[in-house]
Amino acid sequence: MQHGFYFDMDLCVKCHACEIACKTWNEVEAGPRWREVVKVESGTYPNVKAMNVSMACMHCGDAPCQKACPVSAITKRAEDGIVVVDQNTCIGCGFCVWACPFNAPQLTSVAGKMQKCNFCQTPGTERPLDMPRACEEVCPTGAIKSGSLAKLAQQNREKTARRLGANKGMSGFPSVVLDAQSTFGPDTSGK
Repeated sequence: MQHGFYFDMDLCVKCHACEIACKTWNEVEAGPRWREVVKVESGTYPNVKAMNVSMACMHCGDAPCQKACPVSAITKRAEDGIVVVDQNTCIGCGFCVWACPFNAPQLTSVAGKMQKCNFCQTPGTERPLDMPRACEEVCPTGAIKSGSLAKLAQQNREKTARRLGANKGMSGFPSVVLDAQSTFGPDTSGK
């Protein structure tokens, strides 16, 4: 079952607590950021829009970093879909950095090898998959959620249904909810 993150940009206040929790829990050295909060801006004055985005490895279904690795140091675990790096095999070439569209892989200055979010599965400090990730646990607004993609899709469907039901400032917006079951699997939440 594929695991991943759900991020609600409307709730993020750019406090950076997720970055700190990630570095602390996974004992990430100074420099690399396995999770990074960035501000994305668009438009021109006076029509400027901005949003905060907490970025980490997306644990892609077809991970470009894995394909780019010449020594097969990056693998995708079959049981949960988490993309992991074998530090003993990594040669620090940086091909994965170039291949990743999310800038998730980070080369360390100490070992010269690639590191990235491992879904809090650092050996010796692994979190059970049914627990929140470190970034999710400390997020004061609940902007970050983790879990199976089926569970996350269900949460998103519920949020969309509430938003459409309230119809706040959305005149002309169709009251349609598309089912993501074909992409993410059946609803297993039991609701």
